[in-house]
Amino acid sequence: MWKVLATGLGVLAVLFSCVFAYFYFKYLRYEEDFVAEFLLKNPKKCAVFWVRNDSLLVGHRSDTLMPLASTAKTIVAVEFAQQSAEGKVNLNERVPLSEVARFYIPDTDGGAHRAWLESLKTSKSTNNNTASLMEVAKGMMQFSSNANTEFLMWKLGLNNINANLPKLGLGKHQPLYPFVSALYVCSDEHSATGLKKMPLSLYLQRTNKYFELLKVDTTVKTKFNMANVPLPVQRIWSDRLPGSTVREYAGLMKKINSRTYFSKSAQTVLDTLMEWPMRLNPDNKKKFVHFGAKGGSTAFVLNYALYATDKQGNKTEMVIFTNNLGVFEQTLLQAEFQVFIQRILTNDAKNKDILSILKKLN
Repeated sequence: MWKVLATGLGVLAVLFSCVFAYFYFKYLRYEEDFVAEFLLKNPKKCAVFWVRNDSLLVGHRSDTLMPLASTAKTIVAVEFAQQSAEGKVNLNERVPLSEVARFYIPDTDGGAHRAWLESLKTSKSTNNNTASLMEVAKGMMQFSSNANTEFLMWKLGLNNINANLPKLGLGKHQPLYPFVSALYVCSDEHSATGLKKMPLSLYLQRTNKYFELLKVDTTVKTKFNMANVPLPVQRIWSDRLPGSTVREYAGLMKKINSRTYFSKSAQTVLDTLMEWPMRLNPDNKKKFVHFGAKGGSTAFVLNYALYATDKQGNKTEMVIFTNNLGVFEQTLLQAEFQVFIQRILTNDAKNKDILSILKKLN
């Protein structure tokens, strides 16, 4: 998702790097399992649900609602897969990149959308400035493009996406709404105090109004002022993102990992969208038959939901949600998170060390 806005000059960038290096060597160098230790030391900032072969290993704050950030894009991916299986959308439909760009705001997605566009060029997947609908969906999941997400909310129908929540057994899951469009509301208000006082119903009403405008009016972007979205405003935006629980998302990961819940054609599409780690890292193909994941982050949130089936047939589902992180806490966790995930999925001494730490959360 969206990280801290770049508001400083070179001096501040150097200062940030120095501070980061200090914290990195002070904490990470001497704590081999930094992520696990952080979660244990900050139990009110996290929720964890870890299942292996249908046995619950760790369940901490399992039913606490927490902001999902980009992890919610999994719900859009499921609806996309099901609509494609039902013939409602055509995976090969060519989508003008200009249509997707309606929902793109530069420098608000950590470079995700630009990275997706570059990947299209590298793979030669564009034709006359178009991309296939499947490539748009892959850009949402692998690169976490917010613009692609909002375009797919338009294409699939936001009502259809939200109607699928109870069908998936996600009774606590809050309805999805357009993430990008909400930034315009934040920019308009530009005061954290004013935004906090705004009722959620009005916030969502204004968000949906911008969503409808972006579909037809390319001049709307001129209304957005990044200077009007400082860190305190970002905090409210982050807090108001749709929420769910680690138990619910672990259940969703299990449905995908089971390979029996969804139809064969829908499962095939889900594999393509969710299992980007298998494409990104060739080593994963040596260890796993299936490995899918979706993360999400803001300046205050770092989330990850995954499923895996290894070559021995062992199945893992794990979901970690965090919130109320400090900026440096979030940065440090980001730096070590992928190493932590690899240890979670490897049945060895390091995995057992992490398990022994996280079990103390139970």
